[in-house]
Amino acid sequence: MRRDLIFIHSAGPQGDDNGSSRLIERLTSRLGTRFDLIAPDMPDPERPDIDAWLSGVDRVVSKASKGAVLVGHSLGGSVILQYLARNPDIWRENKSLSAVFIVASPFWGLTDWEIDEFTLTEDEVRTLEDCKLIHFCHSRDDRIVGFEHFQAYLDHLPSADAIILESAGHLMLDGDIDRLIKKILTYS
Repeated sequence: MRRDLIFIHSAGPQGDDNGSSRLIERLTSRLGTRFDLIAPDMPDPERPDIDAWLSGVDRVVSKASKGAVLVGHSLGGSVILQYLARNPDIWRENKSLSAVFIVASPFWGLTDWEIDEFTLTEDEVRTLEDCKLIHFCHSRDDRIVGFEHFQAYLDHLPSADAIILESAGHLMLDGDIDRLIKKILTYS
């Protein structure tokens, strides 16, 4: 039986070569028939609202089959972390998810990234310390969300897994994403 892989896209325009579109295409191509990839359109991606996005994540996760894999790119990853922190029963008691991949996501609160609605609170970070499902993935050459964001997440959640890419950039348009693909495939 194939697992559901839920993909939550980045902020900004989507489609063509914008936003997370090419990463979705690359995942679909590389993961083949091992997953049912579900990539819902998030509300108003050019002016994202945390509550609307959290509701969107909840809608798709609540319909997914048990043991789904959740992947978030950029803002999508940040929103997933808030969703998990606010709904720990999803991953603690009923084990709806088998893995969570946070790809090229900003660590809100760093200098020049101070947007309160997307920033994890201290309580949310403490809640996520128990979540063993999280894999952070970032490319060293990400010029949009620098590698220091990845390091900040690992500093705050040291039990999370780390996947380092060398040449995929922020949008993962080109470059090597093999480490990410191999890790996701371990959950098929």
